[in-house]
Amino acid sequence: MQFAINYDITTEFRLGEIEHLPVADNSINVIISNCVINLSPDKQQVFREAYRVLQPGGRLAISDIVTTAELPPEIKNDLDEYYSGCISGASSIADVEQMLRESGFSEISIEPQDESRTFIKDWVPAANVGQYIVAAVIKARK
Repeated sequence: MQFAINYDITTEFRLGEIEHLPVADNSINVIISNCVINLSPDKQQVFREAYRVLQPGGRLAISDIVTTAELPPEIKNDLDEYYSGCISGASSIADVEQMLRESGFSEISIEPQDESRTFIKDWVPAANVGQYIVAAVIKARK
């Protein structure tokens, strides 16, 4: 038995901002991201943009940091060490779900990865950030 598979895949790189994607409406099948959205000052706009550019039925699949407890003010307000270190910009699981729903997404799944605490605790050992944040796999569909 012989067969051939022909994949027509095009990859294109564009410079832009996550809050204002340089992509046409309804033109993307899948959006993937790894630990970037927590760094955006306007996460709701990020999810609105993702929804805008996804085709109907398109998927969002990201990994990011989320909070599991309220961050202490000294961590939340420290832009030098904690924000740039992907900690103080994290949103709660409930807030991420609400932002996704408000943007129009359905089939939302947010799966905290508790095993991530084993390496997160080493990011800033003196702050014990592992008790406040965890990595999560976040999925949704347009």
